[in-house]
Amino acid sequence: MSKRKTLVLLTLWLLVTLSCRMVTDVRTPLPPPTATWPVQQTPSRPGDLQPGLTPSPEDGTPSPGVTATAPPTEPPPTLPPDVSIPRDPVQPADRETVAALDRAEIPMRDLLDLAIRLQGLDPNTPRVVNTTPTDYPMGTRRTFRVSNQDTFETRTITADLVYKTDHLYMWVEEGVEVDERRLARAADIFEQRIYPVEHEFFGSEWSPGVDGDPHLSVLHARDLGSWVAGYYSSADEFPDEVHADSNEMEMFYVNADNMEVGSDFYLGTLAHEFQHMIHWYNDRNEDTWINEGFSELASYLTGFDPGGSEYAFALEPDTQLNTWSDDESRSAHYGAAYLFTAYFLDRFGEEATRALVAHPENGIAAVDAVLSDLDTGLSFEDLFADWVVANYLDDPRLDEGRFGYEEIDPPDFWAEESYDRYPVEQTGDVAQYATDYIELEGDRDLLVEFVGTTRTRLLNTDPHSGDYFWYSNRGDDADMRLTRAFDLTGLEKATLRFWTWYDIEEDWDYAYVEVSTDGGEHWEILRGPSSTDTNPNGNSFGWAYTGKSGDGPIWIEEVIDLSPYAGQPILIRFEYVEDDALNYPGWAIDDIQIPELGFSDDVEGGENGWQAEGFVRTNNFVPQRYLVQLITFGDEVQVQRLPLSEDQRGRWEVPLASARLDRAVLTISGLAPVTTERAPYYYAIRER
Repeated sequence: MSKRKTLVLLTLWLLVTLSCRMVTDVRTPLPPPTATWPVQQTPSRPGDLQPGLTPSPEDGTPSPGVTATAPPTEPPPTLPPDVSIPRDPVQPADRETVAALDRAEIPMRDLLDLAIRLQGLDPNTPRVVNTTPTDYPMGTRRTFRVSNQDTFETRTITADLVYKTDHLYMWVEEGVEVDERRLARAADIFEQRIYPVEHEFFGSEWSPGVDGDPHLSVLHARDLGSWVAGYYSSADEFPDEVHADSNEMEMFYVNADNMEVGSDFYLGTLAHEFQHMIHWYNDRNEDTWINEGFSELASYLTGFDPGGSEYAFALEPDTQLNTWSDDESRSAHYGAAYLFTAYFLDRFGEEATRALVAHPENGIAAVDAVLSDLDTGLSFEDLFADWVVANYLDDPRLDEGRFGYEEIDPPDFWAEESYDRYPVEQTGDVAQYATDYIELEGDRDLLVEFVGTTRTRLLNTDPHSGDYFWYSNRGDDADMRLTRAFDLTGLEKATLRFWTWYDIEEDWDYAYVEVSTDGGEHWEILRGPSSTDTNPNGNSFGWAYTGKSGDGPIWIEEVIDLSPYAGQPILIRFEYVEDDALNYPGWAIDDIQIPELGFSDDVEGGENGWQAEGFVRTNNFVPQRYLVQLITFGDEVQVQRLPLSEDQRGRWEVPLASARLDRAVLTISGLAPVTTERAPYYYAIRER
């Protein structure tokens, strides 16, 4: 069945018992399939079979096996004339881009610092609004700012404090009816179970926090959005001089329109949002997919319902793990993140999982660092490969738990395609760090040929001119900057011209052009022809770029008058500020000019005096690699990572008949860093 499912299918999926898959309890992998032409050897790791070696059944030690050599009659796989997949060789500049992305340290967003630099807020503004605890008495009434996540409109409401514990205030919007006994019971469960479990596992929230009060608040309010169960906003962790919509307390929100107070899902939502609060204090710029995965895991660890997002992911395994979405696919992203963190906990235990929560690195880099600290001999890529198989097999008896879940029972994963008649030729594409499962059945051996692309764009564009541009990079709770000094002494007028391409989360993330005349202590935001001063969510600091350039996105030219700053040295800065929810592809800048100064930079000749903080100079390509694995089912279960050539081609024999296999499954995943562009591929399958 293809990956284009409907909500009806999802509903049906949720109504059936997912316990039909049977696998044989075999811990030792079978001999690898035969590769029939020269391949790039995949680095070995614990538990892997190396090409050319087969485990001895007597003592488990390697013995001579099949050597991957190409017969003269078997040239490398090629694409049919009617299949268009880019096959340009990887360039040195592509590898330089990967190295630059690895080196780049993305600065963390600090709303107080931004308000001081960009809005002239008093540098002595304190980060806390109270130095003594507030300790609200029962019955207190106060106003709150709340946001509708459908319309992104913010309004002011009044709410009453109806219950409190040692660490929790329960607020209810005026006019909202709740069962106060159930509310009190839920608060007590939070106090006695959720609070201590999450403190032990994830750490502490900021306490006593911005308001000097060790209590955190839960606000039950209407009209938060049709799809929203609850939310946490880090803006509340700052004074309202910094963010006008801040409620100046550690808090999260529950949607009174669609949540049953005291239900398992309600309590799971409290656990989910509390983890976000804790994570913000301990590692505020963590990648959203890791953060959300741990919030889903928090619901499970505290004994409540995470919400079933794993079912959505099982229907859409071609969902990129290391990114996030704000469209209808968000449920699958929640499911992917939840299953990955649950798998990590299953495999490495609580201490390792706590280390991942607290690690200052983010996303894939954090996983790599923790695996290294644990001396596992594994990389994130190795772990991802095993997770891909575990999602399909889910048999923790295999290979000491490597290919299954011990604590949770995920649903069966759906295949992209299923074949039992051959020959087959197919083109497709897969997201990075996502998977297409291809099921194979038949009564004859098969020959599988695979061809992928070799390079993938960071952004869905080309440089405006030449081969290079400046790229903002991307992250969560991030503040990337590109700065250069210019001496306008002797000029009476000056003009900044540049070409730009951007795909930025509209009305949440913003890109600015700024000027400083005092060496960078204070900055003034410049108004560009395509910039906007709209600010529906309170995240903008002034005229900024948001959304898609030219409604495309396309390259557009911006021309900004610098004449008010002529006659003196200045700094010019491009600054890209992202909030802590999700991020879009980002911002590109090319062909920067100040004609009156004789300055022209097409970004072809190096950094040229620009100081990059998070930004990278790039040719917009990274090498594209693929992960292709084979799972076979017979008397034993075999899992093998299939070797690919350096230019991402492979040919393998699948011995359905000769090994008496019931079936086989190919898994195909993209492995390009940072980008969210998809990876195209072609395969052909014929009988031997």
